[in-house]
Amino acid sequence: MRTTNTRTLNWRRPIPGEDPAAARLMAICTALASEIVVLRERLDTHERLAEQSKPATRAGIESFQPTPEDTAERDTLRKRQIETIFRALKVDAEQEARAAALKLT
Repeated sequence: MRTTNTRTLNWRRPIPGEDPAAARLMAICTALASEIVVLRERLDTHERLAEQSKPATRAGIESFQPTPEDTAERDTLRKRQIETIFRALKVDAEQEARAAALKLT
């Protein structure tokens, strides 16, 4: 049986004036986004093994080596997923930047 260690990641310094609840929510969303990307890659592995008529065993999934083309497709999908998940943050940052630029003029 495989055991996993659950860790709490504290990968960034707190921002002065930041709401701790908002920081926790962001950490949760980031962790969930990471899990979604990993699950999608594992699903992709299942699909590729099925296309090759190979069984999707744990050993087969863990030892699967994607081709460079597969890796490029996965990279594109991963970027799209991250952009979709965090789109609201990007939109807010762009709006704040525009508002700050207007104040300077």
